[in-house]
Amino acid sequence: MYASYIEVQFKPGKTAEAMEMARQMKSELGQMGMKQFIVADKGDDSSTLLALYDTAEDQEAAGPKAAELLGRLADLFAAPPERKQVEVPINFSF
Repeated sequence: MYASYIEVQFKPGKTAEAMEMARQMKSELGQMGMKQFIVADKGDDSSTLLALYDTAEDQEAAGPKAAELLGRLADLFAAPPERKQVEVPINFSF
């Protein structure tokens, strides 16, 4: 399993707006071949996004659409986020 790992820093007070925009993107996110999309709110207008994929190829193929969707949030970012590909060696569900 592979994931896109993205650390984001929003402009002060913009997290709620960004989360609402992400909710509105649900159908488009679902068409990108990912198996799961997770947003962890770390407080202080900072979040970690994880998009889980079965294969590295699926993750790479989603790159252009991921860039487009992140681009829609550009005005809300304090700094441009970087999308990194990581391997997920353990993913337990209970």
